[in-house]
Amino acid sequence: MRLPKSFDSATFRLTGLYLILFVISVSVFVALLFTQVQKVLEHEARSQITIETNLLLFEYREDGMDELLEETEERIEKSRTRDRFIYMVQNPSGRVIFDKVEPVSAPYGWRQTKGEQPTLFFYTQLESGFILGVGKDMGVLVTLERAFEQTLFWSLTLVLVLGTSGGLILSRRTLSRLESINRTAKAIGAGQLALRISCRNNGDELDAHCNTLNQMFDRIEQLMNNVRQVSTGIAHDLRTPLARLRGRLETLQNSSLPIPPESLEETIGEVDKILDIFAALLRLAELEAGSLRSGFCPVKLHTLIRDITEAYQPIAEDDGNTLKLATVDHVTIAGDVNLLQQLLANLIENALEHGGKPSEVTIGLQKSGKKIVLTVADRGPGVTNEEHSYIVKPFHRLENSNGTGMGLAMVSAITRLHDGTLIFVDNEPGLRCEIHFPATSR
Repeated sequence: MRLPKSFDSATFRLTGLYLILFVISVSVFVALLFTQVQKVLEHEARSQITIETNLLLFEYREDGMDELLEETEERIEKSRTRDRFIYMVQNPSGRVIFDKVEPVSAPYGWRQTKGEQPTLFFYTQLESGFILGVGKDMGVLVTLERAFEQTLFWSLTLVLVLGTSGGLILSRRTLSRLESINRTAKAIGAGQLALRISCRNNGDELDAHCNTLNQMFDRIEQLMNNVRQVSTGIAHDLRTPLARLRGRLETLQNSSLPIPPESLEETIGEVDKILDIFAALLRLAELEAGSLRSGFCPVKLHTLIRDITEAYQPIAEDDGNTLKLATVDHVTIAGDVNLLQQLLANLIENALEHGGKPSEVTIGLQKSGKKIVLTVADRGPGVTNEEHSYIVKPFHRLENSNGTGMGLAMVSAITRLHDGTLIFVDNEPGLRCEIHFPATSR
């Protein structure tokens, strides 16, 4: 017969383990407490017996055996309480004169009897050959032992009942949340990528687990959307050049005239454009995989910015544009110098192309607290806030754009590879691209 799922849960097993440890701890504590109380009571009894024995011995030494027997008999008559003293006198022949106590033999001293009526005795041999015994009824120890046993039994019973009930309640609560997580994860695995696990925001471990899973699902949805967009973009962007390429090849095939050099150049240009798209896609896939991190090394970002700016300034001036540097702090980060160079080149080319005619592009680099901010800003028409999340997607092109739509997608992927964040801000007018690198960027 299979146990309910609640009993198989890790929460219930953990509760059971702590319950067992608690029961053992309580049992040991009660046993130590009983032992300690027993020792205290026994020590007190020994002290009282010793005092009583000394008093009787004093009477014996002062007034003799007859006074001792008389005094002992009086004390027997008066001692009728539960924790009473018990007296005995045994003559030299071994017969007990009083009280109803078994005769004893040497060696004398402290003796203790067990059973329903435990007693503690101290026997002393007198000079006349008589044996004087003074004892104490220790029945209180039996009562105490039974009280401890009952207390321990009911305490452990209560602990077991409450602990088991609490374990089941906690187990069911945990299982219900885990079942919710499993159902959502299965639904997402079945294709419902927009679903997310509901979090209670109470700061416990399951909430942290839910948040981590939701972040993972966000990333999966983003990657799946990127795959769909890339697939659509490939189909859309390659169909036109392939159709033109096929048309030219058919024309050349059906033509009896010599092939003009211009037609060959146009055909090669179409092929190069297709190859560029595939090369960009392969590069983007490498960046998304993160495998290029292994080649990271210290990069002087300020030097790289100055070199790229000097290389692009003549190109910008030939087109009537302006490319200038703002504040450039000395900053070194861990990264791939070629990828960072491509990131800067893509940002500058994008700003020069979409920054208006004539365009004014400004580049800056500042270290602010725990972050490093790289800025490329233009004074063109800018981009609406709604488009900020789309312009970094592969094959997304603005109007009148001649590119492949992969430039900012590459920038975004390189930024993530370097643990950075790409932000677009309205430059009033124009667009300002900010890349925030952590100051401890690897």
